[in-house]
This record gives sequence, C-alpha cells and structure tokens, in this order.
Amino acid sequence: MLILEKNYFLVCAKQKNYLMKRMNLLLVFMLVSSQILMAGGLKTNINQSAAWVRTMSRNATLGIDAVYYNPAGLAKLQNGFHFSLSNQTIFQTRKVTSDYAYLNGTPVDYEAELSAPFFPGIYAAYKMDKWAFSLGFNIPGGGGSADFQTGLPSFEVPVASLVPLLYSNFEPLDQSIYDATGWDPGYRNVTAYDMDAAFSGSSTFYGVQAGATYAINDMISVAIGGRYVMARNAYEGSLTGVVVDAPYGGIQPPGDYVRRVAANPALPPDVVATLEATAAGLDDMTADAQLNATQSGSGFTPIIGVNISLSEKVNIAAKYEHHTKIVLTNDTEVDDVDMFPDGEESRADMPGMFALGAQVSPLKNLTVTGSFNYYLDKGAYYGYTDAEGEQTDNEDVIDENGFTWAFSAEYKILPILGVSGGYTSGNNGVNDNYQSGLTYGLKSASWGAGVFVNLGDMITLNAGYSVTNYDDYTKAQTSIVGVPYNDTYAKHTSMFAFGIDISF
Repeated sequence: MLILEKNYFLVCAKQKNYLMKRMNLLLVFMLVSSQILMAGGLKTNINQSAAWVRTMSRNATLGIDAVYYNPAGLAKLQNGFHFSLSNQTIFQTRKVTSDYAYLNGTPVDYEAELSAPFFPGIYAAYKMDKWAFSLGFNIPGGGGSADFQTGLPSFEVPVASLVPLLYSNFEPLDQSIYDATGWDPGYRNVTAYDMDAAFSGSSTFYGVQAGATYAINDMISVAIGGRYVMARNAYEGSLTGVVVDAPYGGIQPPGDYVRRVAANPALPPDVVATLEATAAGLDDMTADAQLNATQSGSGFTPIIGVNISLSEKVNIAAKYEHHTKIVLTNDTEVDDVDMFPDGEESRADMPGMFALGAQVSPLKNLTVTGSFNYYLDKGAYYGYTDAEGEQTDNEDVIDENGFTWAFSAEYKILPILGVSGGYTSGNNGVNDNYQSGLTYGLKSASWGAGVFVNLGDMITLNAGYSVTNYDDYTKAQTSIVGVPYNDTYAKHTSMFAFGIDISF
C-alpha cells in the first residue's frame, strides 16, 4: 500500500503561497527603489550646481548658487540681477552579486545602468542694498531612470528555490512509491528553472524655491524661504515565462509538472487531491504579471539661514531645511501584483537637514572651504515596507542620522582662469536591516575637479567632473528553503557638469 504523509504537500502549498506573495512584493520593490540617489544623504541630493561638481563643497559660497547652498550669503552679491544655469549628466552603475547555490550560473552578477542626462540647477537673485530676493529650480531628491534588465537576486532567488522545493517535496512521494513497488519514478529530479523579467522605473522630486535675504549689518545677514517639492514616480514591469526543467515533460510551468505527476493512475485519491491543490497554488504564484503605474504628490520645505562674514577673507554660514511631508497618490493602469491600487496614498518624505560651511582666502588667488551636512533621516517617513508588505518605521532600519563632510581648494592661475578640486565623504547611518538588493546604503567617497572661466565682469563659466566610489557591502542571507548565501552590493557614480553665471 502506498503511504504518503499528506501534510507534507499541504505545507508545501503554504510555502508556495508565501513565496507567491514575496515574489509580487519584490517585483514592486525593485521598481519603487529604481531611483537615482546622487550625492548627499539617503534621500537628499546636494549636487545642485556645476560649481559644486568641481569643488564638492559650497555651503559657505557667496556665488549665485548660494540661492540653494547659502541663501543668507546672497547679501554679499553686488547690487543688480544675477542668474545661474547649469546641467549635470549623471551615470550610475549598481551591481549585486549573489552566490545562492541554485541560481543559474552562480555566482551571478546583477547590474543596472542608471542615467540622468538632464539634472538642472537654475537660480536667480536680485540684490538691492540690504535686501536680496531669490528664486531657484532643482531636483532635491531622486532624478533619472533605471533599467533592471536581468532582475536582482532578491527577486530571482525565490524562483530559483522552486528547484529544491519541488525536489524536497517530491522526495517522500518517490520513496513511498519505491517502498510499495520497488520502482523509483524520480519525480523529485527537477534540475533547473527559467524566467523572463523586465523592470524600468523613474523617480524625480522637482523643487521650486523662493526666498528673501536681509543684511542686518556688514557682518551678519539672514534668510528665510521655502521650497515647493513636486514628486513623481513611474513604474513599468513584467514577469513572464516561469518554468522548470522536470524529468517528465521537460521544460514546463511548475504547476503543469505537478499535474503531470498527479495523473499517475496508481496514486491514491487523497494524494492526487493534494498534488492538484499544490499545482493550483503554483499556477497563481508563477502567472505572468504586468505593472504600469505612476505616483505623484507634493510637499513644502521651510528654509532659514544665517551668514557671518568675519572679514573679507573669512566667511561662515549655516542653513536649516525642515522635514518635508510628501503624500503620493497612485494613478494605475495595470497592477497584476495588487500593490498600487488606483487612488491609494502613501508617504515618501524628505528629511530635514542642517548645513554648515566655512570659506577662507589665505592668499589672494586661493580659496579653501569646508562643508558639513547632517540629515535628519530618523524623523522622516520614507514609506519602507518589509517582505510581508507591512509598513516599517525608520527606527528599524536606521541606527543614526547620516552626515557628509567636504573640503575644497580653488586657485586662480590667470586673471580669467581658475582651477578647483574637492573631496566629500560621510556616513549614511543605516543598519543591516536596511541593506538589500532593492535599496542599499554604502559608505562613499567622492572627488571632483574642474575649471572656471571669467569672461569679463559679467559672465563666469563652470565645468566639472566628479567620481563617487562606494565600499562593497556583503550581507548573509537565508533562502526560504533554509539555504544560506551571501549578497554583495556595489555601486559607482560619475558626473559631468557645465554651467554659466551671469550678473548685470
């Protein structure tokens, strides 16, 4: 008599339902996390001018890009109109390497090429005696698009786990048949899997800023203003063609294979019923899925600043940007993963930030600067969700607020030509729970260099190039079948920038 513990396949069905839910969530998370984060904190871009790219440090600047970096410093401009227009072209490569034993060709590298061909910074100011009024447009968060052509291990590992799951769950059936008949059918011998996945996404937070600056005296000036932030995310993706290579029937959907096994006339009715229920669960889990959705929302950032000119050669500055609450609303066309219900709202805040800077000119043609930024990440709500889709508080993934520091040197080698260079680094404050192939924070170091050209007293050209290198991070993982493995996260960013400043 054929003996089989039915509960084994019932447990298998529960595992499949869990796996289906996890796969759908991972599909969404890959798209949600496909934004470019440039230079700065976890959610804050501070690369907001071509002059920053060539120096890395602008928190105490008295140039026109002070509209963003040091609004109180605008009191030091000459009377009249001042304009700045710059653009950065940014390239970022993300790579996750996984050594999970059941992946095809392990270890496997998953790479995504991210780009932002247009990353503008536009600033204008009008200075009149003690007053200065300013406007600005930039991208304080996100920016660009991402294309994950081969997926990520956190997405493919559950699919690859079909092989050991089917093997382990068919092994008792094979053994039972062998004990009863002396024949081993080898239903367990599932050897491979395949899938087609394509994901693309973009995330951009546009900022429109206005402010007023007042010089209390020749030494101290203050500023107040705000930034209206408009956020837009767009996601498009698909998962199709999940199959396994099985000993009976070859390459086929896993549900079809389980039904093929259930068609064995020698199996008892209760075993057949369990197999057919498992097949139905597999059909749901591996069904083709499409996603096409956008999210949009807005928020307001209050800004205050103070500038202190200790002398003509020494200037220090401070700025505070308040936490920005942003509520996103879904506009969904297709959502087979049931994660973006049309009209539903979610949070995607930007954190508050303290910025400090100092600028010193020890020699006539030499200027050196230092900058420090402190990001209030723990107080913002980024809308993180865990593998079960439950909202997660920042306290669970961020141990401490992040910070960056920077310094630069600028030297005028000719009356019309100067060169500059700078360096920035810092700490993002995240813990091991934050790190995943979907979104990860790595310790980074950036350097930038460039030139500036003065075309008379009215026009200055800025050109710069910067590179950001990141420390690799390896995280120990365990798959749903209990197999340990490691994922290693890596990233690299480069920027090209050009800008023009005009005063009259």
